[in-house]
Amino acid sequence: MTTAVFVHGAWHDAWCWEFVRARLDEAGVASVAVDLPMTTLDADAAVVRHALRSLDDDAVVIGHSWGGSPVTLGASGEGNVRHLIYLCAFMIEAGIPVTDPATRRGTSRAELLETVDDKMLINPDLVADAFYNDVSPELAAKAIARLRPFYLTGFLPLDTSAKAAWKTVPTTYVVCTQDKAIHPDDQRDMAKNASEIVEIDTSHSPFLSRPDLVADLVIERVRRYEA
Repeated sequence: MTTAVFVHGAWHDAWCWEFVRARLDEAGVASVAVDLPMTTLDADAAVVRHALRSLDDDAVVIGHSWGGSPVTLGASGEGNVRHLIYLCAFMIEAGIPVTDPATRRGTSRAELLETVDDKMLINPDLVADAFYNDVSPELAAKAIARLRPFYLTGFLPLDTSAKAAWKTVPTTYVVCTQDKAIHPDDQRDMAKNASEIVEIDTSHSPFLSRPDLVADLVIERVRRYEA
């Protein structure tokens, strides 16, 4: 058996994968979705690593947005990882949480962020267009109500000798062409290191707007490893 392991992005939780996982259930594909503490990259990577080591089978690991960085570090050296999927995610070196904001192409993401004490919060009045621009207003409102803070310490780089998991594991990068949080061309730059590149015409949140597309892509890769 091969299990799909889902890793959410910043400000979200495992709930964001529920529509995708429902389709995997229908197809008979096992899945788990982790909840990251979003306190430090090391802590988040440890959650991914624990999930992988708790499985009795192989894994296809899917990381979204910020979740790509905990996948890159947490899946490093784990022998049961057969394939990685970066869904409009940060696919960079191990120990580096995100790309340098100064080098990124402009998006509406920067306008969303507000620092309060030790946390980075999302402006609920602006996030719908940036994260959920192709999601129904009703579903987007439900998602926005469930967003939670991201600790500033999560942006700190980590000194590690770990090799990025994508350097040793077959990897698919999924570029979301309507993304207003991570510019599609920045995604394409990161995707150059992937084994495969897929482009889908969605926002930053295809797990809500097109869960069928995401599920089909995951199912196909899971079944590659089930003889």
